Formats: sequence, structure tokens, C-alpha cells
Amino acid sequence: MPKTVIYTANQGASTETANLLAGDVNEFVQEPSMVRITAVSSAIGIKLTVLADSDVLIDKKEIPFIGTSLIDKDHLIDEFAVDSSTRLIVRAAETAAVATTDHYLGVEIQPL
Repeated sequence: MPKTVIYTANQGASTETANLLAGDVNEFVQEPSMVRITAVSSAIGIKLTVLADSDVLIDKKEIPFIGTSLIDKDHLIDEFAVDSSTRLIVRAAETAAVATTDHYLGVEIQPL
């Protein structure tokens, strides 16, 4: 499966995004796979939530990496196994009340 990289520019202060994977090829996992989540932010205060169907895999975990380019081996947030036909939902919440926070999110799916 291709890797998805999503860039969010200027997320509003104290907001949470809708599903960042909506409409993406990686929103629905086609076969049992490992999912790798990577992320980097331009400032503190962005927290990620990841759901696989209705199971919460990451619950408002802060992106601990500050930078402007996404490097997989350096910016790993988490990885986990999912079954086929799983829908992935990834949301980002801005919690520092700063309206100029940019962030990159990487989602990579590797079939098992």
C-alpha cells in the first residue's frame, strides 16, 4: 500500500480535525496489516487520536517531535496490527491555543 502523508497548515486554536484519512486509499485496510503512524509538528500542543473501527488505538497522544520535515525512523508515534476491512480514523487536536501550528502526519500500511 502507498504511504499517505498529510500536511495540515495553520490548524485553528483549540480545534480538532475531522478524519484526516477521509477519502484516502489508506482509510480502509484491505488485508491484515501493520499500520505505522509518524508525525511531526511545528510547535507543541498537537495531540493525535487514532481509531480502528470503534477501537481507540491512540488517545490524544501529543506529538513529541518538533520540526518541518517528516522522517519515518525519527518521528514514529506508534505501530499496530489491524484486520482486513478495518476503517482507520485519524484526528488531530490543537490544545495549546496557538492558531499557527502546522503538522505532518504519515500513515503507512504494510500487509502481514
